[in-house]
Amino acid sequence: MKFAIIGFFLILGIACGNELEAAKAEYAKQDKALNEVYAQLKTKLPAERFAELQKDQREWVEHREFMAEWQEKEGQPETAVDRWELAAGLTEGRIDWLKAWLKLDERKEGWGGRYSDGYNGELEIVEKDGKAWFALHVVRGPTFHVGGIGGEFRRNGMMGFYETKADGEERPTWLTFREGYDKPGKIMVEGENTSPFHGMRAYFGGTYLWTGELTAEEQKKVIEAKLDE
Repeated sequence: MKFAIIGFFLILGIACGNELEAAKAEYAKQDKALNEVYAQLKTKLPAERFAELQKDQREWVEHREFMAEWQEKEGQPETAVDRWELAAGLTEGRIDWLKAWLKLDERKEGWGGRYSDGYNGELEIVEKDGKAWFALHVVRGPTFHVGGIGGEFRRNGMMGFYETKADGEERPTWLTFREGYDKPGKIMVEGENTSPFHGMRAYFGGTYLWTGELTAEEQKKVIEAKLDE
């Protein structure tokens, strides 16, 4: 029995080691891809726009390290896999956001499509028959506080406005959208009294970049405000 127990823990240790190596390899793969896209941006973007991106990217790298290190839970070996898996996932999502910078000059005028803020925030917008709807989802912080809000919003030129009031709240919730404030494909979101719609550490504000079109089914969900699907 003693040797069987020893053998079990040896096998378990090998399995955990394999998982850890696989997680590290996936992170290395995603990090390499991210650096390749970043190098492209350095050569293709105007200097002033790349300077803006560079500042945000430095802040994001710090954010990724903070999130990943928190997953280690003080360096306990059994959670080390979580650290690298999270870092790989965050990096993969960031790559799509970086690629969006390459599309800013190609983006058509208008609001419709899927947008990302590069920090686990996703904004979806549908324009149809002179109306506009949005769905905004976020996952923030090492404790993964989530948030979701959506509905029909009003537009006036490059500005958009949404107002609602959560049950039991005295104050309304406001969201403002500023479309294409320096290039088509960028939307700046700001909010007031949004806490009824997200966790304590979550938030909706940020700069969202267009990453692609929505499918017909995705558009339907946005219009019907099916935030949980």
